Amino acid sequence: MNTSLPSCSVRLFILFLFMSAMNVSTTFAQEQKTISGKITSASGETIPGVTILELGTSNASVSDANGNYSIKVSATALKLEFSSLGFQKQQVEIGANSIINISMEADIKSLAEIVVVGYGVEQKALLTGSVGIINAETLKDIPVSTVDGIIQGQTAGVQVLQNSGTPGTEMSVRIRGTSSISGSSQPLYVIDGIPVTTGDFAQIGYEGQGINALSDLSPNDIESISVLKDAAAASIYGARASNGVVLITTKRGSVKKSVINFNAYYGWQQAWHTLEMLNAKDWMIYRNDLAGTEVYSQQDINNISIDTDWQKVIFRTAPMANYELSSAGGNDKTRFFISGNYYNQEGILIGTDYKRINGRANIDHKINEKLNIGTSIGLTYAKTNRVEGDQSLQGPLPNGISTPAIYPVYNPDGSYNQDGPYSNAVSIANEAINENFSFRTLGNIYADYKILPHLVFSTKWGVDFLNFREHAYESIKTVQGAKYNGLGFETYSNVLNIVSNNLIKYQTILNKSEIEFLAGYSFEKYQTRSSFIRAQDFADQNLQYINSAATIVSASTDAFDDGLRSFFARANYNFDNKYILTLTARVDGSSRFGENNRNGFFPAVSAGWRISQEKFFKIKPVSELKIRASYGLTGNDDIPPFLYAELYGNTSYGGQPGIYPSNIPNPDLKWESTAQLDVGLDIGLFKDRILLTADYYNKQTKDLLLSRPLPTSSGFSTITENVGEVENKGIELSITSQNLQNKKLTWTTTVNFSANRNKVLKLYNNQPIDDLGRGSNRIEVGEPIGIFYSYESLGVDPSTGDIVYKDVNIDGEITSADRTKVGNPHPDFIAGLTNTFTYKGFDLSIFFQASYGNDVFNGSRLYLESLQGGDNQLAVVLDRWQNPGDITAIPDATNDPVRAASNKRVSSRFIEDGSYLRLKNATLGYSLNKKFLQKRKIANFRFYVSAQNLLTFTNYTGLDPEVNYRGNDNAVIGTDFFTYPQARSFTIGCNLGF
Repeated sequence: MNTSLPSCSVRLFILFLFMSAMNVSTTFAQEQKTISGKITSASGETIPGVTILELGTSNASVSDANGNYSIKVSATALKLEFSSLGFQKQQVEIGANSIINISMEADIKSLAEIVVVGYGVEQKALLTGSVGIINAETLKDIPVSTVDGIIQGQTAGVQVLQNSGTPGTEMSVRIRGTSSISGSSQPLYVIDGIPVTTGDFAQIGYEGQGINALSDLSPNDIESISVLKDAAAASIYGARASNGVVLITTKRGSVKKSVINFNAYYGWQQAWHTLEMLNAKDWMIYRNDLAGTEVYSQQDINNISIDTDWQKVIFRTAPMANYELSSAGGNDKTRFFISGNYYNQEGILIGTDYKRINGRANIDHKINEKLNIGTSIGLTYAKTNRVEGDQSLQGPLPNGISTPAIYPVYNPDGSYNQDGPYSNAVSIANEAINENFSFRTLGNIYADYKILPHLVFSTKWGVDFLNFREHAYESIKTVQGAKYNGLGFETYSNVLNIVSNNLIKYQTILNKSEIEFLAGYSFEKYQTRSSFIRAQDFADQNLQYINSAATIVSASTDAFDDGLRSFFARANYNFDNKYILTLTARVDGSSRFGENNRNGFFPAVSAGWRISQEKFFKIKPVSELKIRASYGLTGNDDIPPFLYAELYGNTSYGGQPGIYPSNIPNPDLKWESTAQLDVGLDIGLFKDRILLTADYYNKQTKDLLLSRPLPTSSGFSTITENVGEVENKGIELSITSQNLQNKKLTWTTTVNFSANRNKVLKLYNNQPIDDLGRGSNRIEVGEPIGIFYSYESLGVDPSTGDIVYKDVNIDGEITSADRTKVGNPHPDFIAGLTNTFTYKGFDLSIFFQASYGNDVFNGSRLYLESLQGGDNQLAVVLDRWQNPGDITAIPDATNDPVRAASNKRVSSRFIEDGSYLRLKNATLGYSLNKKFLQKRKIANFRFYVSAQNLLTFTNYTGLDPEVNYRGNDNAVIGTDFFTYPQARSFTIGCNLGF
């Protein structure tokens, strides 16, 4: 049987199959379509690694390194879901669109925050280093004039000490302890990617009241602050990172409707504590007792006509005000932020105030898909009025407190009464001029060019120019001015820092692996020019400038150039958001060191494991569990210049100019370097309602620069060498808890706790550096830097009324060999506690800050409890020893110079517990209903009341436990000597947006 088909039938059958296949293919193609687009953040930055999911299916795609994506979806697909760590999930209807561009909002959860790190950003959950974070929400209601003041108590491991209450003054910031003795222990500050000039450029020394160049930045312009604490986070800054790095990011525009914001507050300040001094009657009785005869008769004592409370005279209720106007906005091409700020603060001590005007413009522009450019420009003018104090006995504070109440402020003819033991305090405040003027320009320009889809080149050039001028004059109306027939100073300091950062970044995603590599080159050129003139004998007291003086006492100029050249690189590897590895390296070459050791290499490695992302981890209450560790090297080049070089001084001989060698060169000087180990744990509980971060660190700093003694035959007394070692070890703990979260009421608590142990490991021949400052600080192997080392007071001998000191070597005599450790200025721990509440339109924030276990040497008591001389005395001397058998802590008032000198020794008698708990800030605010405001075309309106330093709990008897008369000194610390106290302040303010 023939079963073959006719040829025409075969052809028809094949044609049918082909047409059917084509129809099926066409039908299938019609059932799918491609959606593509770009994903950016609210600020316009592209977001890589975003998961794009066709809702209701497992069909998904991932955005590339430039934020671009493409996904094929079914024809019936309704929505796409976009999700990424650090951003809120977003669902978008597809409709007829084939291109969908998405702007994603940052997730408000703490673990999802985007954190600024060195030369980039990172999601907090993926950090492997130790980074403290302070955001704009924390900053908004703290009426602090300086950036370093904002940091206080806000992040673990950072100790901020306000050395003085002088308006605009510098603060001491220590990140994980003090790592240097002769160099700086202040952190490196980087603003918008540019390291900036900090420090005190004043040439007229006012001990403890230094003017910090950091004060020129307005806190109102700050978006966030990142504190890089461990080597992994900080080593990308190499030679300047041993003391930690503070990254400050200023506000920028966003792809939103343009907004105008007005923020203002006005307040009053007052001294939160004053000393209880002898009044006129008690002073007269005391003086009779001291003299052993009747200096003041009973009639004088019974008929007192003058009883001046000098603290009421020198302290005042002082106003403060701040006004800021800003505008921000933009589109997909251009974003902008422009602001202006005026800050005015009078000091609570007469004769002091601080004024500052700031302007800022931050602009970002997208030229095309490959090139972005932008600029940040900040301008500042500041004026500070200071008065002498602290170390001086020519200031309103020490003179006012020390002047007995029997002396009036003015004579009957209206002139200043100068009969007291010191110059009249009011005459100094009113007639002595010390004005500081700061003109600051801080700006940068940048460009980002996309070479390839995954490869971007960035360059940023910055300039920081500071012009600082001091004008000081004392007329003959003051005691010191009269001594010189008018005394004047004029100083100038011009500081220029030019910075260039150039880097190339490669970023790609391969399946579950995210790889980022960064390499860069930077250089800095630093230049300082300064001049100083002192003159006296002014012909006319109304003419206060140098050209009116008859005698130029001294004049000098100085010039200093410095340079830094750096190469750096960082590699990040992230697998499936579980395993994270970071490698960092930097090579710095600094002109501060000789050719033998000009270059330094600073590597670091860190790793993290997010155990909570593992499939085997099934502990439901634990939403996040990450362990991390890091180790690396950092350096410190903030040392006096030219220590390595052969320097010469100038002199005259036989009427001819000449030079002479002023030091012995040491070309082998090298970096002070710190090796740091950090082990950390991050835990999130109950869907991150509770977040806990714990760290242990161990910092070993070696090659400290110290002066080694030389034999006198060399012609020099010392030479600077790398001979010291210091250790800092400690723990840090931070907890954030969202205690209540509902539509009406929220309550959030943030706690941070730090404990650091500082120890000197090595000195030259292990010889102590002794007798530093008024409190007799000491640097000794095996002890923390700056311990108090003097005589141990055992109290007053009831039989003689004299102070008894411990005979340490038991030789029957009290000599310098009996000195011993009597105190430690370093705290056992520091802490901060913030509670934030919201209820409907109300918000309440309460912030406590504490320091525990630190000792303070109350140097003011050396004079105010001296029981000798003409100084007024503290009221406690009323309890002085007067008769054999008296049990008291105050010795006899004796005119025997030997006994009096012995009783006044620097000793543990003047060491006090400096621990304190301070209600640093309390703010209550109310925001008007948004629907009500929108009808009036107002975006938001909030008003608030706030109090700073409202309560202080301490056993310290001085004006303020948070002081240091030597400012940023590393070794002379924890000493109070008539130091300007902090103020208690009350403010009312508003935040208005359009």
